[in-house]
Amino acid sequence: MKWIAAVVALAFLAGGCVTLTPVQRDTVADVQRFADATTAAYKRPPIRVTIDRATNLGIGAYYRQGNFYLNETQLDTGNVTALVAHELAHYVLGHDAPLTGAATLAESAQKQELRELDANAKAVEILARVRAVPEDQALRMVYSYLLNVHRRLQRSPGEDLLGHRPPCDEIADLLGRYPRQLGWTGGLECAPRRPAVGG
Repeated sequence: MKWIAAVVALAFLAGGCVTLTPVQRDTVADVQRFADATTAAYKRPPIRVTIDRATNLGIGAYYRQGNFYLNETQLDTGNVTALVAHELAHYVLGHDAPLTGAATLAESAQKQELRELDANAKAVEILARVRAVPEDQALRMVYSYLLNVHRRLQRSPGEDLLGHRPPCDEIADLLGRYPRQLGWTGGLECAPRRPAVGG
């Protein structure tokens, strides 16, 4: 427990002069425990959580070179666990490696978009495997996170997608990867279209 407290202290101090509430500090500790459990489950080197100051750049979380950066604005959202699972998925999938085999900027952008789609699906797996969340609930969590991004972009349509496809497209891809859950996902907003019967 002392080790977690030390990590939390380092986490918010490394991000600059960030003052966290006790609830936010608990959230950071939980994020670090989640990261530690994930790296142990997937046999990856540990990753350190660092809290970034609130900015207007719209970046909720990212990771780079063994560090997981979480914007302080995300600590109070209901989707922080799904967001963290998505970023941990990038780490587990080795997405910090440079993109290869792309001859053009368009091909490079497409490869990055595919990484994001894979990270969405892997996030569901991580929530199920590491947090013992039933698959349908894990899928709901990642869906809810993506749906919030979709709605935010509807309010601010000029926001940069930063290597992502439109959130509705990402949702359709994610739900399409879980056909066993089609009974409840088929009618959701942004769900993939079902082929017409007899058409």
